[in-house]
Amino acid sequence: MEPSHEILERLLTKSTWTSEEQAWMLEYLQETDQHALRQLMQEKFEQDLASPTQLPATISERLLAQIHEQINATPVRAPKLYWKKWLAAAAMVILVAAAAFLYLQSKQVTPVPVAKLTLKQDIAPPSTNTAIITLGNGQQIILDSAGKGLLAMEGNVQLSKTADGSIVYQGSSDKYLVNTLNNPRGSKPISLVLNDGSKVWLNSESSLRYPVAFGASERQVEITGEAYFEVAKKAAPFKVAVAGKGMVEVLGTHFNVNSYQDETYTKVTLLEGSVKLYLQPNGNGAVAIKPGQQAIYLSDQQKQSSIQVKNDIDLSAVVAWKNGFFNFDHADLKSVLRQLSRWYNVDVVYQGNIPKRVFGGEMQRDLNLSEVLKILEKNNVHFKIETDKLIVMP
Repeated sequence: MEPSHEILERLLTKSTWTSEEQAWMLEYLQETDQHALRQLMQEKFEQDLASPTQLPATISERLLAQIHEQINATPVRAPKLYWKKWLAAAAMVILVAAAAFLYLQSKQVTPVPVAKLTLKQDIAPPSTNTAIITLGNGQQIILDSAGKGLLAMEGNVQLSKTADGSIVYQGSSDKYLVNTLNNPRGSKPISLVLNDGSKVWLNSESSLRYPVAFGASERQVEITGEAYFEVAKKAAPFKVAVAGKGMVEVLGTHFNVNSYQDETYTKVTLLEGSVKLYLQPNGNGAVAIKPGQQAIYLSDQQKQSSIQVKNDIDLSAVVAWKNGFFNFDHADLKSVLRQLSRWYNVDVVYQGNIPKRVFGGEMQRDLNLSEVLKILEKNNVHFKIETDKLIVMP
């Protein structure tokens, strides 16, 4: 039978695992003693450096703690989260390589290049929210520098920022005043409570246009990018205009809208309640969807629009962004890199032909860009970072 350490070596070089390999990996990491793991890390350390240098004990202990923390938080039955939950296994190699680099830097020793990715040039995930609210009079409020409490008065409506960074509108007004919340690229998601009690989470590179106070007969907002809605139940219908492509109408429900301008689709996914989707112009009728369904707006070469409905959607994958994860379920390389571009605020540059790759699974969004790219490189695609550019190499 193949020795355990050779199986582990083989798995760490593969881009995908079978269900049997995934089960083996979990069992191995749960049962293997710390001495064996230390030995594996030491071997990796020496292999990366092409030198018999000893891995410092402080670094190995820190890596072990991180690995076991991941394992202890891993449910046994989580088939849709394999990539996210078994990230610890692949991350071990990344962390050891990074540890080698940092250790040698502290010793003023020049390391032997062992990766296509330059660790010196890295980009951290967003640590703050840099969203901007534009008021009805054109005044702008930069939210990351605004203190908590009252930010502005729009008519008789109070605009406030809570301790956790959420934006809340309270009150009513006879004046029709419109605000715009813009959450730029490279910014953490932001949550908003409209004056009717409806809650909205806005992803990076997205904007929401809305009245500060809704009228008695209708509630309508306009979205560009991606947002998750929890609509308060009221007599007046709640409508979402989707980037000029259609209209979503609800009374009270939870749903996600993905309508980025650089994507080829607009998707509306229902988690709870019911919604109707209208094409523009509205005279073409409506399509209703149920929880677990996803409506996709399609246009042909003659610019004739239609709505396709998909069933049995993985809802956790759809709202992964709201819960702190990337989801790459059946995503091609360009789609994956568009997500990274919005989150890390980088421009993607392709050198030569674009590799045809399909990815799957989830990954934390609190990783540095280099850590994400190391995992993507296991699918035989290569990158380098140059300041604010992510370069895809043949």
